[in-house]
Amino acid sequence: MKKEWHFYIDTGGTFTDCIGHEVGGRFQRVKVLSRGSLTAKIERKISDNKFLLTKESCWPQSFPIGFNFEWSGGGSKITKVSHWDNSKKIISVEGNVPLDVRAGDTVELNSGLEAPLLGMRLILANSGITQDECLVRMRLATTRCTNALLEEKGIKPVLFITKGFSDLLEIGDQTRINLFDLIPQKRKSLAGTCVEVQERTDAEGNIEVEPDLKKVRIRGKELLASENRIAVVSFINSFKNQQNEKRVAHELRKIGFEGVIESAEIYSFIQFLPRLEASVLEGYLYPVLKNYLQNIQAGLGQNGQLLIMNSAGGLVESADYRAIDSLLSGPAGGVVGSSMVARRAGFERIINLDMGGTSTDVSRFSSNYSYRSIFQVGEARLTGISLNIETVAAGGGSICEINDGKLSVGPKSAGAYPGPACYGFGGPLCLTDVNLLLGRLNEKFFSTPISKSESEKRIYQLIKKTGFAKEYLLNGFIEIANESMARAIRKISVEEGYDPSEHVLVSYGGAGGQHICGVADRLGVKKILSPEDAGLLSAYGVGLSRIERVIEKALPVGINNERITKFEKELFEDGRRKFSVFENDFVLVRKIAFVRMKGQDYGLEIDYQKVTEIRRQYRIKFEEIFGFPPTKKLEIYSLRIHLACKEEQTEKEEFSSTQSGSLEKVNSKNMIYRSDLKKGEKMKGPCIVMDKFGTLLIEDGWIGEKGSMGSILLSKRNDCAIKNNPIVMEELFMSRFFCMVEEMGAQLKRTSLSVNIRDRHDFSCALLDPDGNLVANAPHIPVHLGALGICVRESIKCFQSMAEGDIIVTNHPAYGGSHLPDITVIAPVFSEDGSILAFLANRAHHAEIGGILPGSMPAGSKKLTEEGAVIPPSYLFRQGVSQMDKISELLSSADYPTRQLFENMADLSAQVASLRMGILAMADLEKQFSKKVLISQMNALRFTAERNSSNFFNELNGKELRAVEKLDDGDQLSLSLKIKKGIAHFDFSETSLCRSDNLNANEAIVYSVVAYCLRLLIDVNLPLNEGLLSPVRITIPKGSLLSPVFPKNLEKCPGVAGGNVEISQKLVELILLAFQKVAGSQGTMNNVTFGNELFSHYETIGGGSGAVIGRSGTSAVQVHMTNTAITDPEILESRFPIRLIKFSIRRNSGGGGRWNGGDGIVREFLFDEKSQISLLTQNRVNSPSGLNGGMNGKCGEQYIIRKDGTKENLLSVDASVVFCGDRLIIKTPGGGGAASA
Repeated sequence: MKKEWHFYIDTGGTFTDCIGHEVGGRFQRVKVLSRGSLTAKIERKISDNKFLLTKESCWPQSFPIGFNFEWSGGGSKITKVSHWDNSKKIISVEGNVPLDVRAGDTVELNSGLEAPLLGMRLILANSGITQDECLVRMRLATTRCTNALLEEKGIKPVLFITKGFSDLLEIGDQTRINLFDLIPQKRKSLAGTCVEVQERTDAEGNIEVEPDLKKVRIRGKELLASENRIAVVSFINSFKNQQNEKRVAHELRKIGFEGVIESAEIYSFIQFLPRLEASVLEGYLYPVLKNYLQNIQAGLGQNGQLLIMNSAGGLVESADYRAIDSLLSGPAGGVVGSSMVARRAGFERIINLDMGGTSTDVSRFSSNYSYRSIFQVGEARLTGISLNIETVAAGGGSICEINDGKLSVGPKSAGAYPGPACYGFGGPLCLTDVNLLLGRLNEKFFSTPISKSESEKRIYQLIKKTGFAKEYLLNGFIEIANESMARAIRKISVEEGYDPSEHVLVSYGGAGGQHICGVADRLGVKKILSPEDAGLLSAYGVGLSRIERVIEKALPVGINNERITKFEKELFEDGRRKFSVFENDFVLVRKIAFVRMKGQDYGLEIDYQKVTEIRRQYRIKFEEIFGFPPTKKLEIYSLRIHLACKEEQTEKEEFSSTQSGSLEKVNSKNMIYRSDLKKGEKMKGPCIVMDKFGTLLIEDGWIGEKGSMGSILLSKRNDCAIKNNPIVMEELFMSRFFCMVEEMGAQLKRTSLSVNIRDRHDFSCALLDPDGNLVANAPHIPVHLGALGICVRESIKCFQSMAEGDIIVTNHPAYGGSHLPDITVIAPVFSEDGSILAFLANRAHHAEIGGILPGSMPAGSKKLTEEGAVIPPSYLFRQGVSQMDKISELLSSADYPTRQLFENMADLSAQVASLRMGILAMADLEKQFSKKVLISQMNALRFTAERNSSNFFNELNGKELRAVEKLDDGDQLSLSLKIKKGIAHFDFSETSLCRSDNLNANEAIVYSVVAYCLRLLIDVNLPLNEGLLSPVRITIPKGSLLSPVFPKNLEKCPGVAGGNVEISQKLVELILLAFQKVAGSQGTMNNVTFGNELFSHYETIGGGSGAVIGRSGTSAVQVHMTNTAITDPEILESRFPIRLIKFSIRRNSGGGGRWNGGDGIVREFLFDEKSQISLLTQNRVNSPSGLNGGMNGKCGEQYIIRKDGTKENLLSVDASVVFCGDRLIIKTPGGGGAASA
């Protein structure tokens, strides 16, 4: 009878970790390179084809025979291994190896096998048996699809999509990745040829148009003839009714497509774009995964069993495994392993830090796993159920370098090859090298041969380049890496509303132990758990994982409890059928209901036992988050159940009850082998604990104890101050401040109610110094950011003094507000000595604030009060006491009051919660560093921006630049720019007078635009702060459209609704035109508002960006002063009586040239009931300018096609009424081209 062997394997980006054991036998462990290789170091060259290897090479006799013998030297070279003598460590190869292979060189033995098979066979060989002698059971986590995605090695599938949406993947949500790129960058489409299918299902699931299968068949055969084999079918509203998708998919399978992906099978919930992206990604990776699993299964043999870990932390059979389920499978194994180890040690609230060769994964566990349904890998956004894991580019292979005098760690990685310099393959200085040079790694205890001499060469190159001391450089890189990991942990904790310091930190992965104390110190964490086999914990987790199913289903609107119970049973039966192939019993682990208030798109997750409890538990959770009860009818819109095989009871790990007490019997060695430590033995930092697969650095102030099952529990004995390294202080504080305002943004998004904030992300958060100068901001909305300094300074002038607990609110343009929907909330931060340490502010766009038209962006407003409720600087809280009722009264009693008071107040509460989080974060920073240090570092960030700005202007000394930008009705913006001795004078004196409509801006917007343009042109990684404006003088004529007068009588204040959005964009074009660095972009936000007494909707539409010399512009993207996402087509149709007929790229609308301008967008709406529409746009008469002989982009245009076919053209700023059957078509401008073709 054959022996049964079990293998638990995790294939990472660099290494593959393998654990194997005969059933009932002891565990064996190996690590191999994920490219299916072993590595060795040459001790001595015996002859041209025979070498003595170092003693670390200990493979079984004859094991590597037939492997490729590879080395570098004048290019990669290969021969084959002909003999291996393990006892003598002598390897022989075929033919003669040139003289360039010498002692100390690293060579690679490539097996040609998939890494899991190599690891499995090595373990078996070490045990003296062959695979034929045993029955193999393998559990596998793999990054094969992740690597293929990141390295762009998938195969683009054919996409069959609803007519009108063939460009949806390219447009995406129209946001750009980085705010300050002259040429905006977007996510790449992974689809190949797109085929539009004339079909349509409405938002209720009724089929309006059936697909023409004959046309599908003809086009499909043409594509098959062109070697296309994979197809994706994705139709709008298929989550409601899959019939059209299934008919087309069936036809494609019939004619010979090897793989056909149906989008509603991938994701059966509302949101067209995420479902489309996930389906195309599945198609892109389908052949990669299929070939990989076939190779593994073939290598296991006919009777071998293969179970694979998915991103949700469960095991499934290969037949049920999808590529999109694999992308976080390795990290998921680590989460499962760490949770088991932590619970065994008595801890239920943990944060995991899994640091490998390529990256670091962080996650949180609190009695239950935390899941998410939308996540990101590289630039790809995924829709599906995964554990909530955040990845940061700070692995052992992260490249350590210096740019512009600043140290950086990652995001670039040396990867598995060439790897860090110490690997011996010519790689750059990486984090592994830094740890090696600092003595935090032992060359003898590493998974692959490493050489310190190669690391030394790289660090001395940096010393020579910078003049910095070696110790400062090395410790600086460590500090930056630790801060990066701490920041990721704060993100996953804060976004869910948890304090990381209240958790135990679990460290694993090959490199995690070298950094864990430094990360814990930054988070205020007092306990760390380092499991036995920490370097292999993800593989261990794969072995501990249960076979499971997570099943989710969307529910019909208005469903009652009886029908919910029926759906529950259906989900349970579906899961039970999937378990029928396994012998194990299964249990119901968890039930989750997704609940929202009527009119919302998203809601809250509610864990429940009984259906009758769901609504009550929702109300409790809602009030915890928002501070008041829900007032609208509730909808249960989705159910998720989690089934799994029964969990085996595990033995508890014991530690002494006085773990942080007496140090009388402490191991005092600096270097300790984990295997030499006895149960209960303690160790005091600083010291290093080593094992074969990982190193644990116990830093000063920490004490460790070995538990009964091999784990080491560290406890903080005292609060050792973090040593300040002068060469990285500024980078660290920039990261800290940026992280804080980013956390504020995450809190605001998490607790807000409106779609505009939660989904369109139309908000910004900022830190300001004690004088109200902008210091740091998260990369949110540019038009908000630069204006916040003026708004804070003008607002606090209205109060004699500020007290702790005060929070101020305003939207008045006379005090630095932009337009009325943008509400700014401001809070002072007080130091321990009672003085003001800083200010925090956020600005969020409330999609309804009143006004003469729904959506509060009326095209026809003439005065401020017609645009909504005006809030002068007022207390929202006074010394901690709420004044919200007064603001509520103001909003509801205006001449044209808000139509969404409940939503306004909920979002204001979220803005307050965001500021309070920031106040606590600043208090923690003061405790850690002191008020003096914080103010010094705030000043340093502004001075850095000022220095870069001055340097920029010094290079342009003596220049005089001029530009004029026309509005569509003939008014103008004018700039005269004179630069002298590092000072720039921006003079807007010839700008047109204040307008009688609402295309008026204010000085805050002008300052915001100038700061943005300087950040764009300087192109250095700086926070956008007011230091950029220190060497700038700005002249704005009073009474112009850039500086209108706002009398105290609100009835006499001019309108500004369009100034914030349209004039800000035209000002950017004006300044960039003067510098002649980039062609004109679309120069508008294309503001569209529609609604009636029952609903309102507001959106901005992207267009083309201008080209630069050397690069074409980007198509269909938000440019310059905005970066808001656009509402998903299915959300739009489900919420409003409207259908989106077309959302496509306006081909050939970009200006021609050697480098073309980006194309605009076509967006076509069909209205199902009477509505009012309002348009605030520009560049419908004037066109975006070309650069250096490039052609102008095309003007935008917009018109209504009435139900009877009549066409009505609309002006740049216009309003109209539409009726059922009418269509609104908007074509946005293209960007200008660069240079003559």
